[in-house]
Amino acid sequence: MAISTESRFFGLDLNQLKADILKTWRRAPQWPPLSWLRPEQMLRLVPAEGAPTVVWESGELVAKPGREPVFWAVELPEHMVLRKTVALPALDPQDCASAAELEVQAISPFAADDLLWGFTELSRSSKGVKLLVVLASRTQTEPYLQAQVAQQLHLQTLKAQSKAESLEQPEVWVFAPDRHPVVFQGFGEQARFAWGRKRLWWNVSGVALAVLLLAAIAATPTAQLRMRAIEAVHAYEGMAAKTKDVVAKRETLMQSADKVGGLAELLGERIDGVQVLSMLTHVLPDDTALQSVRIQSSKVTISGLTENASALMQKLSNQDGVKDVRAPSAATRIGAGNKESFTIELGLDAKVFGPKTVQEVEAAVKTQVAEQSNASIDAAAGTLLPATQGTAPAAAPPQPPAPSSANAVAPASPPPANTAAAATAPGQAPRPPSKATLGGSAPRATLGGSVTPPPDAGGKKP
Repeated sequence: MAISTESRFFGLDLNQLKADILKTWRRAPQWPPLSWLRPEQMLRLVPAEGAPTVVWESGELVAKPGREPVFWAVELPEHMVLRKTVALPALDPQDCASAAELEVQAISPFAADDLLWGFTELSRSSKGVKLLVVLASRTQTEPYLQAQVAQQLHLQTLKAQSKAESLEQPEVWVFAPDRHPVVFQGFGEQARFAWGRKRLWWNVSGVALAVLLLAAIAATPTAQLRMRAIEAVHAYEGMAAKTKDVVAKRETLMQSADKVGGLAELLGERIDGVQVLSMLTHVLPDDTALQSVRIQSSKVTISGLTENASALMQKLSNQDGVKDVRAPSAATRIGAGNKESFTIELGLDAKVFGPKTVQEVEAAVKTQVAEQSNASIDAAAGTLLPATQGTAPAAAPPQPPAPSSANAVAPASPPPANTAAAATAPGQAPRPPSKATLGGSAPRATLGGSVTPPPDAGGKKP
């Protein structure tokens, strides 16, 4: 099997594709949006008849030339030129040049080394291209061109007041009917084309540089941000390396804090059974007997016997920290007695019945002691006020005569009421008021036994 050397890819000729791309690229400066990249050049035209003028490459006159043109052209007289119009299919400009060369070789009456020729497009459409081909003899045109060169050198010498040594090789032109120039090949047109390509590349380079600068300006903020981000990452990595031990300790501390927080939450929700039993002991009446107490989280279930279950529920509901008191089942009376069997569920507030710290317990004990002391003082003061205000001192009776017997004992005068009241200590329970009086016939109180009447005047004992 023979190996094919054709450059094809899926049936596409890569060489032809490359040639088409190059043709398109060469025509790009002729497109209106890109025509400014290769501006037209000015030339000094020496016409066959008349004075020299300054024209553009397209043949149009320059109204006000700002500088002396670098290039110049000579127009051949009509009697030295042969013209022919050629109709071709719709070909590219490069293909049109090849077709024009073939046509010149076919119709030229001159020898190959004596042939001068050129062409230009007269019109172009989708159906075809019309070309104008011109031919001339080198033998006939050279004397004319040499004479024109000598004349231009003489004019430059007169103008500059110094001898002009040489001139650029002129281009050889003839004009089509529409005043479009037809350039003969093989003269000074190559220098102009080279200068045009150089100018094109300079302009393209300037545009590319401007685009790069604009892209750099647009990308500079982004690049700065990226550099700052990279520097920040490096700084962070360095700081992380330096503070690795501290960060590890911090993580350990945070984990410990989380554990302590979780433990605090559990302790905050826990109910202290001792406080619950203390509350039940103080709240439940004497006719109530508990059979079971069950504490689950903040819920307490009690069951037992009492005389009035509804009154017990009401009493429990009035306690601080107790909520949601309810009976899951109805109370039932047992036998012929007056006791009711009950089961009561109640919720407790962890803030009230939760575990207390040592400081809280000490503060509660101090408060309770102070309240008890205040209650004792208030009770003592309430006892003294009726004793001092309700007993008025009576008139002293006449003293009986002294007893004649030595064994007679004079009755001792009773102490005043305020002295007995003052003897009561503040912390002791108040004593009941005495029934003794200061004088009169009222019997005196005794601690057991009979009451002895006072002795008579004779001093005899009963």
